[in-house]
Amino acid sequence: MSNANVTPQINTARGGLDLAMGNLTDPGVSRSPTWTMGGWQLAFLRLGPGASAAIDQDNGTVYLKVIAGSVVGRNWGAYAAPATVVDTRWNADSVIAGDGGALVSVFTETAAVPANVRTMGELAIQGPHAEVMRWQTFEEKFGPAAVYFKGKPAHMVPGFHLLDSDGDAYAYVHFWTAGKGIDVSTHNHSREPTPLSPAFAEIHQTLNNGTGKGGMYLADGPDAPHRDRCLLQRGEEHGPFFDIDPATRQPVLRPNGAVSYPWHGWESGPDDGTAEAFDLVTAYEITTKYARV
Repeated sequence: MSNANVTPQINTARGGLDLAMGNLTDPGVSRSPTWTMGGWQLAFLRLGPGASAAIDQDNGTVYLKVIAGSVVGRNWGAYAAPATVVDTRWNADSVIAGDGGALVSVFTETAAVPANVRTMGELAIQGPHAEVMRWQTFEEKFGPAAVYFKGKPAHMVPGFHLLDSDGDAYAYVHFWTAGKGIDVSTHNHSREPTPLSPAFAEIHQTLNNGTGKGGMYLADGPDAPHRDRCLLQRGEEHGPFFDIDPATRQPVLRPNGAVSYPWHGWESGPDDGTAEAFDLVTAYEITTKYARV
């Protein structure tokens, strides 16, 4: 992003990059550098209350995801209505923060983005400290604990820790892929949070749907025969799958501090025996400090 004023730092404890974006109520605009991935341009903006920033529409289709706060002209903040799907396409030449400021991602689909993702080699990340942004299979990432993913074409890459002025995280934003016929496991995030793995209320934004049939699902348990599916096409995000306290509009926490989720997961479309086609998904792990529905 032009006029970047945020310097990325390598996070040696958790992997990925730290971006000190400042507080939502700080005046002015914090701009990250821009990274590229498979023709996509990736960047982040933090805008103080009422602040505005130009959005370059000349390089392709822009998708803008609110991570914290709100922006003028969009009727949802970080979360759309529960279990709904909304398009994050942004057609305006600028973005203006709401009264409480805003933190957003700005992803641009340039002409270099292929119609589909056939190989992981197409998704090499380039930009500041790209050497730490290396794709791994789930099996490589999690080692012996990842028996479920042994030999499966599912990958993830270290991402971005977006930090406030106290060094607390707004969110961890990272990317993963799933080849055809892959269930990225039925789970509920019930493990006790730790300093290196804090509680979060996540949202996903799809950058590529390999078969057009991949998406989130809800289930009664890991072996339940029925799944309620929520398909996500390019540029779409879903509303909360986690439990929400109706009085506070904040995530419900388990006794151990983890966010309460039903059983859920992501399943890519079926393998029809033709060429590989990867789902490419952005995961926004928004910390409970900033999770407001």
